[in-house]
Amino acid sequence: MGMGGAEIVRPGFEPVRALFMEIAATRPQVNAALAAYVDGAPVVDLWTGPAYRADSIQGVYSATKGAAGIALALLIQRGLVDPDAPVADYWPEFAAAGKDTITVRGLASHQAGLVNVDGGFTFDEFTGHTRLAERLAAQRPFWEPGTGHGYHALTIGTLVSELFLRVTGQPVGEFFRREIAEPYGVDFFIGLPEREEPRVVPSLPIDIGGDGPAPFELPPFFRQAMNIGVEFEEGSNLPGLRSFRAAGVASIGGFGSARGLARLYAVATQEVEGRPPLLTPETLAAVAEVQVSGADLVLPFPTTYSMLFEPAAPTAGRGSFGHSGANGALAYADPDLGLAFGYTTDTPSSVGGADPVTADLSHALAAAIRS
Repeated sequence: MGMGGAEIVRPGFEPVRALFMEIAATRPQVNAALAAYVDGAPVVDLWTGPAYRADSIQGVYSATKGAAGIALALLIQRGLVDPDAPVADYWPEFAAAGKDTITVRGLASHQAGLVNVDGGFTFDEFTGHTRLAERLAAQRPFWEPGTGHGYHALTIGTLVSELFLRVTGQPVGEFFRREIAEPYGVDFFIGLPEREEPRVVPSLPIDIGGDGPAPFELPPFFRQAMNIGVEFEEGSNLPGLRSFRAAGVASIGGFGSARGLARLYAVATQEVEGRPPLLTPETLAAVAEVQVSGADLVLPFPTTYSMLFEPAAPTAGRGSFGHSGANGALAYADPDLGLAFGYTTDTPSSVGGADPVTADLSHALAAAIRS
């Protein structure tokens, strides 16, 4: 399903391959893969490094949020969720502690102030879902909802997955599998089946800056959002745990290939293999619409969010949307260019977020498209 054997370089995209190989030559130990679709067809599918094979898959941390975002967009498109309705319309317990007016739109754009629960949460609560969802429903927000935004790094997956359970009877990972991944041949999983385990390439651990003095002043809710200070089993390398990989945590628990990520954004936005795009132009405009922008109450730099997406294209295409991941992953659609982009790696960058080389690769793809 969506697996490839041979690398792909469509005529005109040779400069992208040349750049990819040039980068690889300077970092021989880094495993990385790049895939892109343009106007519904794969134009590059490349991988490098000692561990990556044609069918390797990788934990992508927060790039998972983009996959959940495409699933949420589908619910909205089908009329099953109204983004301007209160979350409590679907999840009545959520109204507790003054949260009755928080809308789906506000929740999905990191404005709800539910970056954690009092006292933090355990690994079992995070992977088990139900108890953490109950605690979040009862929780008073850490800031007044709507007065600011802050990246719900871990909890947004639990919040959105509970919304899916209430509306569809399925967690987001199951909905994603049934409605998107399997019908469209997308090599991406929110909840990794045992049979896929041999394909996984381990991620190198990430330092989220919880210990020792920070090199910059941390925003007020950074430590809460990252659940720092709670005994969190091997917290620096959750994707290394089979129990985590299986759990389907919709914030950071996704696994897949660069090929799968590129295909995901392609089938969402382009006609692929004669099938119309999953999302209509109206839905695409709605999901890409910026909801908040500016100082972040969690992250030490300004952020911009739409509903579960960042405007992730380094080419800054109008209407682009996607998400990066803490270990270097990046996936996005840039509808202006007709581009769907997927990148995975096992090696976190020192700055966190997308591997910095994704910017150069994106610009090389844009140049090839325009030439």
